[in-house]
Amino acid sequence: MPCLNLLTIFNPSNYWRSGYVTIPWQPLAQQWQISPAELVLSDLRDLARTPIKAQIDRVDPEDSSRDTLVFALEKPIPPSSEDDVLASGFIRVDRGKPIPTKLNEPFLEVVYGTDGRERGVRLVNDRLIVWFNLIPAPEDNGRNWFSGSATSVQLDHQEVLDPVRAAMGEWLGQDPEKRCMQVSELQLPGASHPKSPYYQVSLFNHAYRLVTQSSGAVRASITIASEPFDYLGADPVTGQNRHLICELYRVISLYAGANYLIEELFVKGKPKNPEDKIGNGPELVNLPFGLNYFAYMNMGKTQEIEQVFPVPDWFAVGSMNPPYAAYGLATSLHIEAIAHPHHGNYNCFSWQLLPGYAAKCLHLFMRGQPDGFDTTVGHCWYELIYKPLQAEIYQDQDIESEGWGVGSGLVPVVEGH
Repeated sequence: MPCLNLLTIFNPSNYWRSGYVTIPWQPLAQQWQISPAELVLSDLRDLARTPIKAQIDRVDPEDSSRDTLVFALEKPIPPSSEDDVLASGFIRVDRGKPIPTKLNEPFLEVVYGTDGRERGVRLVNDRLIVWFNLIPAPEDNGRNWFSGSATSVQLDHQEVLDPVRAAMGEWLGQDPEKRCMQVSELQLPGASHPKSPYYQVSLFNHAYRLVTQSSGAVRASITIASEPFDYLGADPVTGQNRHLICELYRVISLYAGANYLIEELFVKGKPKNPEDKIGNGPELVNLPFGLNYFAYMNMGKTQEIEQVFPVPDWFAVGSMNPPYAAYGLATSLHIEAIAHPHHGNYNCFSWQLLPGYAAKCLHLFMRGQPDGFDTTVGHCWYELIYKPLQAEIYQDQDIESEGWGVGSGLVPVVEGH
C-alpha cells in the first residue's frame, strides 16, 4: 500500500468547528521535500481529493523557521479527545498544481513615496478595507504621530473609526486623528547592573519598513519592522547586560471573509559590536517585551469597556448610537491596564499588555450590533487565540492498514505523535 503524507488535525473544543489552521512549514518541507509551488492539500475523507485553500507565507527572510503553512477547513470537524489520543481528522499532503487565484481572494497593495520608501499598505478582502500607515506624517505635515497604525478601517464599505460621520456620507470631514492598532511604546527588561525596572521605547513617531508581503487564497499578510533602536539591558539567557540593535516585528494578516485582523509580534535583537556576542551563542536574540497600544476612534457615546476576569485577555468597546460600531481586542498576553478616556479624551483608548516573548492579537471590527458585541469578542478569543485548531505531522503514514478507514469521524493517533 502506498505511503501517505498526512497532517493530523485536532479540534480542542467540545463542539464541531471549521476555521483556519497554521503550522510551521520548515519541518514539513524537511520531512516531505515538497516545494511551496507544488503543495496540494485535501481532506483524507474526500475520495475526490478536492484541493483545499492553502498557502505558505515567508514571515521573516532572515529566519526560515518562521515560514508558515496556513490552510482553511471549510467543513466542520468533530472534537478531538482531551488527551489527543483521538484526532479530529487528517489532511492529505500531495504534489500537484495549487488552486488557481480567484478575484475575490484577499489581496494587498503597497504605496510608495517619491523617495521609493513604503508609505503604507492597503489590505483588502470582501468585508474589510484597511489602510495601514508606515510613516509618522502621512499628510506630509507636522502631525508626525501616526506610525504603525491603521488610519482607515472600512467594514462593508463604511468607516468604523469615525462611524457617525461615515453614516452621514462624510469622508473628507472625518476626524483627522482617527487610528487604531498603534503600538505606541515598548517596555523591555532593564539593565542588570545597575538594576533598572524596564527600558522604554517610543514608536509612534518612527517609521516602519516593509519586510515581506504575501497573499493567496487564505489571507493577505505583511511583516513590518520598526526603526532599529539601541538596547542596553539584560540578556534573557545569561542575565548579563548586552548592547543590542533591536526591532519590533509585526506580522499582520487579513483572512478571507474576516472582519478582523490577526497580528503577531516579537522583538529581535542583534549584537551591536563584536564584544556584545556571547561565545558561540546565536547571533539573533528574541527579547521579552511589554506593549502599549493606542487607538483614536470617534464612535460617539460608548458603553463601558467590557473585560472579563480572572482571564483578562480580551475587551470590547461599542457605540451606543447608530450605526453601533464596535471594536474588540483579544490577545495571548494578559491585559494589564486599560485607559478610557485616555488623558480625558473619550475618543482615545489605550491598553497595556503584560510582557512575553511573543504576542498574538486579534483586532475585531463590528457594526449594527448594539448588544452582544462583547460576547462576539470573547468567542473569537477562544477560537482564534486560546484554543485554535491544531495540526501536526502524522508519524504512522499507512493509517489505512490500522483498519480504521478514512470515512470515520474520530481516528486514532499513534503514541509519541
